[in-house]
Amino acid sequence: KETYASNKADMEQGLNGVKLALKVLKEYYAKEDKSHAAAEGAGAGIIGLLEVVESDFTKGLAEMTSTEESAQAAYETETKENEVEKTTKKQDVKYKTKESTELDKTAAETSSDRAGVQEELDAVLTYLKGIEEQCIAKAET
Repeated sequence: KETYASNKADMEQGLNGVKLALKVLKEYYAKEDKSHAAAEGAGAGIIGLLEVVESDFTKGLAEMTSTEESAQAAYETETKENEVEKTTKKQDVKYKTKESTELDKTAAETSSDRAGVQEELDAVLTYLKGIEEQCIAKAET
């Protein structure tokens, strides 16, 4: 961005300088004064060269501006996509954290329930063992 601003200013300054030089030369050679008659061929060559330089400056400036505008548009698009993705990921983290907390709570409740059921099972098995001892006859030796 900074390079573009600097280069654009340089290109515009150069373009303005070339335009000014063309204006001065065209006015000079347009005069009726024939003191420069011998140099008209060289003057036309210089004017032609300056017109080519002007064209090159204009083309370069247009290309530079187009490139910068494209880069700026791409940057803005990427920035918006990144913002959307960041928001989406924040929401994902929020929901996954909530789900994780709920799963931890469910696991704790399930472990607690299992411990209670195991105690009941142990009590029932102990009772059953006692009943079996009373009800099942053992062979006496």
